Amino acid sequence: MEKKNYSALFAVIMALMLIPYAPAFIEDQFNKEGNPEHELIPATHAATSKKSVMDYISTGYIGNYGLTSLPQVDARPQVLGITDERVADSPYQAKEVDRSNAVVNLEPGQAVTVWVDFLNTGQATWRNTGNNYVAVNASGPAGRDSLFRHEFWKEHPYRPARLLQSEVRPGEIGRFRFALQAPSATGIYTEKFNLVAENLTWIDGGHFEFLIGVGETINRPPDYQAEQVERSHGGQLSAEPGQAFTFWVDFKNTGLKSWYNDSDHFLAVNVSGPTGRVSSFKHDYWNEYYYRPTRLLQSRVYPGENGRFRFALQAPNVAGYYTEKFALVAENLNFVPGGEFTINIKVGDPPVIQQNNIIENEPAVRIGLLETTEQVTITANGGYDITNMNTEQKTIKEKNEVTAINVTEDAYWRLTPHASSTIMEITSWNNAPLWNPNLNDNKFRGTIEIRYLEATESLWVINELGVESYLKGLAEVANEQPEEYLKALITGARSYVLWHKLHGGKHPDKFFDINANTDQVYKGYGFEERSEDPLAAVLATTGTVITHSDAVSQINPQGIAMAAYSSGTDGRTRNWTEVWAGSGYPWLVAVDDPYGAIPNYNTLHGNHMVGMSAQGARGYATEKNKTYDWILKHYYTGVDVEKIY
Repeated sequence: MEKKNYSALFAVIMALMLIPYAPAFIEDQFNKEGNPEHELIPATHAATSKKSVMDYISTGYIGNYGLTSLPQVDARPQVLGITDERVADSPYQAKEVDRSNAVVNLEPGQAVTVWVDFLNTGQATWRNTGNNYVAVNASGPAGRDSLFRHEFWKEHPYRPARLLQSEVRPGEIGRFRFALQAPSATGIYTEKFNLVAENLTWIDGGHFEFLIGVGETINRPPDYQAEQVERSHGGQLSAEPGQAFTFWVDFKNTGLKSWYNDSDHFLAVNVSGPTGRVSSFKHDYWNEYYYRPTRLLQSRVYPGENGRFRFALQAPNVAGYYTEKFALVAENLNFVPGGEFTINIKVGDPPVIQQNNIIENEPAVRIGLLETTEQVTITANGGYDITNMNTEQKTIKEKNEVTAINVTEDAYWRLTPHASSTIMEITSWNNAPLWNPNLNDNKFRGTIEIRYLEATESLWVINELGVESYLKGLAEVANEQPEEYLKALITGARSYVLWHKLHGGKHPDKFFDINANTDQVYKGYGFEERSEDPLAAVLATTGTVITHSDAVSQINPQGIAMAAYSSGTDGRTRNWTEVWAGSGYPWLVAVDDPYGAIPNYNTLHGNHMVGMSAQGARGYATEKNKTYDWILKHYYTGVDVEKIY
């Protein structure tokens, strides 16, 4: 029998078996020899150079590659230990698990190498040869020539690469690595791809895309981010005690990662505000955790697509107004920015909420507090409603909950406290008086309205409240002043604001009656808290105004007189017509003002000297013991002092 040379045959077989691994071995050895990282590769670099090949397959190099073919690399796949029982029914399924770049920034004409790793979650083994090899195709739509096609895309203008490994079994990870070449036109691009089993099917879950800036830098978006787009119930829901109902909310995936309902970082809804609490509306269907009503309804939601979260709620047995807060969570990772939402629910017939105005027939006035081009943030020391006046959608806010409103062209919001004792606070506003920077007069009674003004492209913050509450915060007066003087000033101020309200407001183009700075100085609740004497004057004169027969009209049937007043004079007041145009008002005529003389009176800003003189009124109260009604009738000719509510 002839003796065979089995050792030589064995060597040949082993050599043939090792051929597929040679490039990986070469790459490994080359990198050990000090291959520099992140080096730009010139287009003229020799195609046969070993270094140029390794530079190409080392991800992250940016430049104009000069290679004419792609090296074949076979790396052993990573095994995640997924059992056959966990794979999906479809033979070809995938799930993205990692990638080289979240975003890509290039100059026109530059190229870069990228890669994407996919877990084989199907039942079929992936291969990079054969009739059903697995590859990457451009998509959206399919079959198109990609704007980012590189010369390495040899097979088709829509196919950048095949599977990098020769074989990837179910439960293993396969890599797809390819070059992208930027077009000449600058801009922000989204390039879409999908895995395909050639001659067979698109691979479910194999969609991915790159956000690419050409000549424009893109900042990396968060992996997980959401934007609410629709919900089953807007505004306030109503339910009977113990009643169950279903709610759903749709969120757009605005992050970089796909959402799944069964991965390590699956998307779910958790109770929030605070987190981990037992919801008053927990239903028996909340099977996973007491604080988690549901997971993502779909199995997968790609970036840019909408995902739905649907769950049951069961109303408590106690009637009342409830606010339930929820937030999206990427499990084992973080709460999803933009994934917060609130459900306002009225259960049964709760007690009627106390209204703001507690004085019968007390008029409400609108005060322009602040004009700004910045975001406005507001909170309150009690519950309040926020209403979008464009859609009439109302949201119930809890005590100390902050509301932020941005400058947008459709901004029109009203924040209304549930009780007259609730104080609203504009936390974004520093309104300290000059004499004490440690104070901040940013708290107010009543409703806060925020409205966009097109003429100035800004927001106006408006305080709507009862006129008596407004006068309590009026900083035209101070403590330790004569009582009758304070009562005269408060009555004049009440007449002034009500006259303007009846006549359409002094600033109708800005949606309010009186400006808090330029018309009458108004500081709100902070002033009220520290001003005992002025507050007493408001209470003593509630509903009292000056009236004149010539002021009576269809819109002003009670004849409330417009009560202009100033800081002081040079010894006499002025006629309306001496200072302002028009026919004037018969009660605003010049009178002697012996106690009103102020040195250098003409240097006082805005000191028009029409109507009551504050300095003179103080003198009459102090020197002559005159009552407030006498003082008013002296400075406003022919008026009566009347209580109208």
